[in-house]
Amino acid sequence: MIKKVAILCRGKSLGVLNTLPNDIDLFILVNRFGNELKIEEVSSFLKDKLIYHVMSRTPGEPDEMIRHKHYSKYNIQKVIQPYTTHMKNPNDFSDGNNKYYKFIDDKFYFCGEDNPISAEWLGDHHIPHMETYQQRYPHHYPSSGNAAIGYAAFDLKPKEIYIVGMDFYDTTYLIDDGREWPIEDSNRMKQSLTKIIKECKNIKFKVFTCGNYNENIENLEITHFEEI
Repeated sequence: MIKKVAILCRGKSLGVLNTLPNDIDLFILVNRFGNELKIEEVSSFLKDKLIYHVMSRTPGEPDEMIRHKHYSKYNIQKVIQPYTTHMKNPNDFSDGNNKYYKFIDDKFYFCGEDNPISAEWLGDHHIPHMETYQQRYPHHYPSSGNAAIGYAAFDLKPKEIYIVGMDFYDTTYLIDDGREWPIEDSNRMKQSLTKIIKECKNIKFKVFTCGNYNENIENLEITHFEEI
């Protein structure tokens, strides 16, 4: 039984990864993580841990991880696309990195390296928890990080969810790629997280962040860090 899940995003607060408790059952990486896994503190911490990977179809998203054989080096047991089948066609293998996916004996797999890894999409039970402001989708989470939190909360239903590296674009990534994000995106990520926390009163959420996120909710504990 999975009791404790940690969501790992790529913000500066990922640098406090080693402050997490030793009894986390599952770690969920969000989107491209190849450069972060080159950091010794991150790499050594995740070695031999049970890992899932929530990853969008953005072109190039898994390339660095594939190049360095990360899917073989680490115990990555599942890849989840942060979409329902109403948002993305599972059979459109020309869409972004969906070229790495295959159906084998009617089951869906991520085949970026030699050994196929079980893959899936978000079920329709996520739709009531999603947003509708993006015109390209009928429904969606604000970010893959929010989708990972939704997956952990509504599919895995653990007792505790730890969120590390989600800084809501209030700071740069731990490995700065130079991009800037609209304040609107930041606010919507925070609102989505708050909504999920309030809907899941039986789960304790613990957020480790360098971002400006402040909510007073009974099942939420926030630890703020200065930029690392």
